Amino acid sequence: MALVRLVYYSRNRLGPDRDAVADQMADILAHSIAKNRLHGITGAMIVDRNWIVQVLEGRQAAVTATYDRIAADPRHADIVLADTRATDERRFPLWWMAAAAIEPDMDDLVRRWCEDGDFDPSRLSPRRLVDLTEAVVAAYMERSPAPPRRRAGAPRPHA
Repeated sequence: MALVRLVYYSRNRLGPDRDAVADQMADILAHSIAKNRLHGITGAMIVDRNWIVQVLEGRQAAVTATYDRIAADPRHADIVLADTRATDERRFPLWWMAAAAIEPDMDDLVRRWCEDGDFDPSRLSPRRLVDLTEAVVAAYMERSPAPPRRRAGAPRPHA
């Protein structure tokens, strides 16, 4: 199956209130999982107070249609398509959509990927954006008491 990986970033317009952001992220995640499952899309999203970065993986038509819907969403501003490329394998094969917040105590992690320690996706290559997204999601998932190997609703590894 021919796959593409699309990476974009945008200004976060979810609002300043941490609880409201968490509620909106839960809504986005539930909606994304349902839609992505139908269309065979996997991926991950990271968020901080200023930025949203998302990686989408799947068939070209499905990924493009999903990105077009996202680009029209008012929770994003100044959306930038950082990269779209063919790929032989998924970086997020176990997630219809994973989501994680870049927490204040993740400064060391962010410094590893962002040379000056300041998270600004416009200064990162698409590959580093994907790597950082994967690292933040992994760190976020490690915070749960017993992260399962395969989350409910996640695609099978060969998907």
